[in-house]
Amino acid sequence: MELKWTDEKRKAPYGDDLCRAVFPIYYLGKLCGLVPVRFYVHASEGCQARLNIVDLVYSLCVLILLLGSEIWGLWRDLKDGWEHSTRLKSRTAVIATCSDVVGVMGLTVVCIVGSPFRWKYLQLVMNKLIEVDGKIGVSSPKRARRFTICLTICSLTYLWFNSIIDFYTWDRKTENKMITDKGPINYAPLYLMYTVIISTEIQYTVATYNVGRRFVRLNDNLKSLLDASNSSNDNAIGYFRKFSETAAGNKKRCNITSKRQLVLGSYKLSRKMDCKLESKSCNSISDLIMVHSLLCDAVSLINTTFGVVLLAVTVTCLLHLVITPYFLILQAKASEKHEWIFLFVQAGWCIIHITRMLIIVQPSYSTVAEGKRTATLVSQLLSCSFDADTRRELEIFSLQLLHRPLEFSACGLFSLDRNLITSIAGAVTTNLVILVQY
Repeated sequence: MELKWTDEKRKAPYGDDLCRAVFPIYYLGKLCGLVPVRFYVHASEGCQARLNIVDLVYSLCVLILLLGSEIWGLWRDLKDGWEHSTRLKSRTAVIATCSDVVGVMGLTVVCIVGSPFRWKYLQLVMNKLIEVDGKIGVSSPKRARRFTICLTICSLTYLWFNSIIDFYTWDRKTENKMITDKGPINYAPLYLMYTVIISTEIQYTVATYNVGRRFVRLNDNLKSLLDASNSSNDNAIGYFRKFSETAAGNKKRCNITSKRQLVLGSYKLSRKMDCKLESKSCNSISDLIMVHSLLCDAVSLINTTFGVVLLAVTVTCLLHLVITPYFLILQAKASEKHEWIFLFVQAGWCIIHITRMLIIVQPSYSTVAEGKRTATLVSQLLSCSFDADTRRELEIFSLQLLHRPLEFSACGLFSLDRNLITSIAGAVTTNLVILVQY
């Protein structure tokens, strides 16, 4: 990633690992005009993003170019009437297509115009994650980098593959028309806008994924502490079981007292050896409480950063999932050449819009699930036999879990979980039935 270090690089190893993990979306965002900032990593202050005038002007130029070219293309397509347009087959299709185009254009505006404000909060998220890594260790930077690269490559490859086939399909439909200024070239800027939109969605997905991976590491530390406590209790049970078997098998009463002292002395020795473990447990729980608090702060910052974007993405995905099947049904009723290609392309667009929702919902759901697992592990630790200081720390942890629940939401209007998918499916079905009747 394009970074400037204000101190020795070795003093900020965790920031370096995190930056390397997210570098693919950094350069992709630069190309799409979504990152009008330059990053600076301080050894003491962490990662800072500063607005760059050159990058900001580039972002505005990208936005103006995309919007201007699409408005011009839409005017060229409709100036001779919808009967001679490329995509429109009825008056209802005029409303559907214009709504589709306006939705994509509006979402592009939200993505690019809001980018300077988003990175102010994203730098805070990165600093929170760097601080977490300093307390519990780096959470597999190579795995995070592979996830980012694979998600970016797969998403954009499928998008452009379907876009090329879509362009070819509409070009075959309009090649016999004698009117000029028609054809899929008028809608080509939409493909570039989808690239900008998906790049923004990947930013949210990667940020949420990194928070989720650190929740996994937090839970691994709690699980290790629970296993160590259970192992200590098993040793105590083993000592008392050995005493019972010895007392029952030995008929000489005079040796019972000495054997009891031997066994209890051994158990006391084991408890003395576990004192260090309990003191370390108290300190580690304090660190884990701080880690959980930092991760909750990161989740709140992510909600603030992407709230408007997620709201716009959800609304436009709902719109696209109504319009795209509508065009598919209209084309299925008509008996035209190359119809199977058109059906294949429209099905591909449906998959793209569904996938766009899944790459937002699934990492959010997984992170919240890990947060619930944290609460389960803490409740299990409370049932273990720790000293008073450790139990006090666990009670504080339990109160923090109660008062700081995890939730990803779009401007507080709805939660980003799997229930959202079923709600969208019901809304799409209802609106599609109404639209087809007209």
